[in-house]
Amino acid sequence: MLWVLFNFGLNSHPYLTRMPDTTIPPAAFAPMLDINSTIRYYLSQKNKAQQTFGMNKYASLDDMGDFAVLSNEGGTRSGPPIKTDHYAIILCLRGSSTKTVGQFTFEVQPQTVHLVSPGIINSYENSSDDLLLYMLLFKREFLDESFISGPVVENLLQMNPDYPPMYTLDNYTFGAMKAGFEKVSEEFDRGKAFHLNIIRLQMLQLLYEMNRACEACLLSFTKHMNRQYQLTHAFKMLVEEEFMTKRTVNEYADIMNISAKHLSESVKKETGESALEIIHRRVLREAQYLLAYSTMSIKEIALHLQFDTASHFSRFFKQKTGLKPSLYTATV
Repeated sequence: MLWVLFNFGLNSHPYLTRMPDTTIPPAAFAPMLDINSTIRYYLSQKNKAQQTFGMNKYASLDDMGDFAVLSNEGGTRSGPPIKTDHYAIILCLRGSSTKTVGQFTFEVQPQTVHLVSPGIINSYENSSDDLLLYMLLFKREFLDESFISGPVVENLLQMNPDYPPMYTLDNYTFGAMKAGFEKVSEEFDRGKAFHLNIIRLQMLQLLYEMNRACEACLLSFTKHMNRQYQLTHAFKMLVEEEFMTKRTVNEYADIMNISAKHLSESVKKETGESALEIIHRRVLREAQYLLAYSTMSIKEIALHLQFDTASHFSRFFKQKTGLKPSLYTATV
């Protein structure tokens, strides 16, 4: 038997009810987006723009394989949460956007680079009209044919889980990474002999540059990391792991061996949000992802997210977004 939420009020002790165990067929879950689908996600067919970097993004997307290079020109201002089956390295040249990757929300600004890893829920919103990003999308297997050993590549792709995967670059590193992206784009566009091998080498150089920037950011960051931040981060990490089954602040406080009051006060001071709001937002993001990309019905999504009825799920969703789930599905 599963314990599920009867409602999602703003108190930390929602009523609970029981429901029988029910299994949703695995095929019904939302798939992770491949590179083709991710390109469509970033772009708007209603706002086609002349491509000035990377591939002709409005050409055929039938088979991009395990690598693509593009910019966000002609893209949308926001998008629903997604999960991908590949990595993305994203360099910001101008403008700004709010990005959420896993438990981290950060501002994408000029002279920053960020990494999105496979299987991590992520989304963006509030993109400025002048936002310009260079993006490299690639599967892990794409780098397997490089001369660098597998463990070294894995280490380059493994970011510190205690720090947002976004790094501010000094002028030299930004210039080097921008030039590196443009060399990859040029090789990709020319398609001459050995171009993929050359691209792999250039991408490894970009990963080294990003990791060097990561080390510099972490040295500065750890000096200012206090107990309140550490507690809040640990809470967010737990929410990412347990949100499907744990929906009250008390449950997380018990795991962390602290009082719910102390957890709530610490999270509020650190983030400006209540701990319960963070739990609810994670549930909401999963709901948006499933509504946008799965073949599950609203009733099946409600069941999967462990609401006791579809109507309770709909009330929660409308409270958070202002839309019924069926109307949200029609807008994405």
